[in-house]
Amino acid sequence: MISLQLMVTEFNQKRLLKVDRSLRVLDLSSEIGEVCKLAFSEGVGKKIEINNWEEELGDVLYSLLSLMSELDIEAEKALSKVLEKYQGRIANRNSKG
Repeated sequence: MISLQLMVTEFNQKRLLKVDRSLRVLDLSSEIGEVCKLAFSEGVGKKIEINNWEEELGDVLYSLLSLMSELDIEAEKALSKVLEKYQGRIANRNSKG
């Protein structure tokens, strides 16, 4: 388990923050919505300070790592698999998507 995921897991355990996975998913989607608001605000010309991005993306990361821990999914392993998948796509189709 990567240190960030371990840090989040220990934080949640110490504070008895084990919740149902559906609530973790809801929390994650809410935090992603906050990031979307920042992006849309920039899209209409509003200057968003880096600390706003940092806070909202930190919330997303916390929510994601909490969900992964609840599901017993190791973030590092999942990321490695995804990077291999993307590498294969790029090599096979000369495409990033």
